[in-house]
Amino acid sequence: MLIIVVVLLAAVIAGLFFTRKEEEKEDLRAVLAEPQIEESITVGATGDLLIHTPIISAVDTGYGYDFSGCFNLVAPYYQEPDLMIANLEVTCGGEEAGSYRGYPTFNCPDSLIPTLKEAGVDICLTANNHSYDTGFDGMLRTLRLLDENGIEHLGTRYDEKEHFVMVKKVGDIKLGMVCITYDTRDSTGWAKSLNGIVMDEGAVNLVDSFCYPDLDELYENVKQSMDEMNMLGVDSKIVFIHWGNEYTDEPNDYEYEIAQQICELGADVLIGGHPHVIQKYDTLTSSNGHKTLCLYSMGNELSNQRAELMDEDGNRGYTEDGLIFEVTFSKFNNGNVKITGLEILPTWVEKYNGAYTIIPCDAEKDPYSWGAAYTESAMNSYERTQGRVSEAYNEFRKSKKQEPVPQSLY
Repeated sequence: MLIIVVVLLAAVIAGLFFTRKEEEKEDLRAVLAEPQIEESITVGATGDLLIHTPIISAVDTGYGYDFSGCFNLVAPYYQEPDLMIANLEVTCGGEEAGSYRGYPTFNCPDSLIPTLKEAGVDICLTANNHSYDTGFDGMLRTLRLLDENGIEHLGTRYDEKEHFVMVKKVGDIKLGMVCITYDTRDSTGWAKSLNGIVMDEGAVNLVDSFCYPDLDELYENVKQSMDEMNMLGVDSKIVFIHWGNEYTDEPNDYEYEIAQQICELGADVLIGGHPHVIQKYDTLTSSNGHKTLCLYSMGNELSNQRAELMDEDGNRGYTEDGLIFEVTFSKFNNGNVKITGLEILPTWVEKYNGAYTIIPCDAEKDPYSWGAAYTESAMNSYERTQGRVSEAYNEFRKSKKQEPVPQSLY
């Protein structure tokens, strides 16, 4: 009888062992069946570079113009993404375009461009309402200067043989990008213009633009760009757009309508500029369930639009605020590419002793290590920016199992 009991007990133990092994194998098979990330890349974007006359004066050394001090503190953050993009809202028309100057028609010293390259900028957005400030020659000269310094340009082109669509392969991930600006042809008798400056006939088709009274044209152009990206086999699509009303806190009705339609057309990321203040971030959903990360306005990355100059009713300072919008794209072992992460780093333009410095407001560091002379002002800027973006931003981060960001550092 004892032998029988021992045999039965051994059989039970063996059965339990076998069952546990099968369960472990099943768990392993389940893990292996889930798509695994093979590669990830990051793309960063930052807002308007508006080189006003006081900034030009501040960087004038007497023998040239040195912009490096403006970017020294933020440069390490520009260099972190695999691809870094900035909105160049000036032209470099050279001395032949007259004196160096800021608003209303920007003619920036050439030295800004190599400084951007050294700081870590890979691509400049060149389709905006100031693209034609120094005319056809100035627009083309700006593109040549970018090329000479190894910075690519998106939104304007030399001739019609070039495509507005840019395809960048970073690692094994292929990205498609376009940059579009509003134009003012409706105020110049339907002759294409930017900021009311009528463009030469040869320049008309060299700026990727739209006009608000004819949004169907915009949607058809975006659709063609999306179709071209699909034909070229891109993994993800990014649209940059210059739109909206300056200095307005909330997106206008046009922005909401256009954003939703661009989401419907298949963009994965939509980033806006022009209002000179940060507007809300949101995740849009199309009628078929497609998701688009949308930042309606990046704000100013560098400008002289100081609180005391721009806001007589309380000096809110929103025109001093910018950010770096960094998206992580990941390729899985099933070939799919998805957005798997998002980082928003607030920045603030400090003016101290006549110098302009972009302060990176990094919540992971002690604010007193940011490098600002006015640390509390930098912290206030951080809080303003998070007030604009943090609700939907933290919802997205939660969905991707990222830690939430603090809305205040006080």
